[in-house]
Amino acid sequence: MQDRPKDQQQPLRTVDPSLVVEPGASIPEAGDLAVPALVGGERSVQEGKPDTDGEDAGGGKPQRWGPPREHIDRATALLAVVAFLIALGAQILTFGLSLTPDRYLLVLLAPALVIGRGRRFMLDFVPFVLLIVWYEECRGLAHIVHPSPYYTPHLDAEKFLFFGHVPSVVLQNWLWTGHLMWYDQALSAATRIHFIVPPTLAFALWLKRRALFYRFAATLLTLSYAGALTFALYPAAPPWAAAEKGLIPFLANPAGAQAAASPLPTDSGPLYHLVDGNAYAAIPSLHGGYSFLIFLFIATLVWNTRWRWTAYVAFLYPVIQCFAAVYTANHYVVDLLIGFVYATAALYGVLWFWRRQGWPE
Repeated sequence: MQDRPKDQQQPLRTVDPSLVVEPGASIPEAGDLAVPALVGGERSVQEGKPDTDGEDAGGGKPQRWGPPREHIDRATALLAVVAFLIALGAQILTFGLSLTPDRYLLVLLAPALVIGRGRRFMLDFVPFVLLIVWYEECRGLAHIVHPSPYYTPHLDAEKFLFFGHVPSVVLQNWLWTGHLMWYDQALSAATRIHFIVPPTLAFALWLKRRALFYRFAATLLTLSYAGALTFALYPAAPPWAAAEKGLIPFLANPAGAQAAASPLPTDSGPLYHLVDGNAYAAIPSLHGGYSFLIFLFIATLVWNTRWRWTAYVAFLYPVIQCFAAVYTANHYVVDLLIGFVYATAALYGVLWFWRRQGWPE
């Protein structure tokens, strides 16, 4: 039998109580264990594990604010565009351009289903559309609360701004022939796509990054409800109403004439037919406010990128929309300028709040 090593034959020694354990022992961190820490209470998704909507987690990054689906291939994207065009064409052939957000929700659902994110789309967009519809009801309630509009303060401001002239009167003196021309129809159509363009941009942002959709939706809703409050406090008569009162020369209503000549139904949608209308909601002009907000939002996204040129293209939209609103006697230029101020305040106010909360942009 072999002898044990010498160091195993030594007797155990007592521990000196004067000795202390060295302080400052390191504590394992989340990074040492290759486990990402949770930030701001948002749950992390394990690498390779799909989240509740079926998206790939993409290396463990939280997908709550990301796009609804990663890596849409070209064939799927093309099929989604075709589905959108078919759905839009069917709605226009049936109802014309009177596509309120509740109808347009069904149009946007078609491409969402093609990319396999119909459920995620409905969860994100249905609350947005319902809040837009409720804004329209608040707009109608403002008329019930304060049915008698103001006629002269903003009309006087318009005349002061244009040296005694009213642009709606001037434009119709130049262009209105007494019956509908092709440009009357085009400009009237421009005022109606006012309901289509904002949700279309919202959907494009949703496909890119859902955080962008949330911020745009919050900005649009802020602008809308600020407008509804102003409609209650200061109901402003548009130019056509001032003409009916004899305050300015006669003004035609090309948009109304085109609607009357259209054989398509004028029903305003499954939800909108329940909403109270308001003919005296000129200040702020949300034709101007929405269109200018779309330009501003795009410009802030692309200005420091190689896509800056798209901001110049986007600027054409408020130009066309505002020209159409003035020509069709729906708004004074003063109304539009106030709408621009509201849109700018909504954009930067929401952006400030967003960053203060630390939410992704």
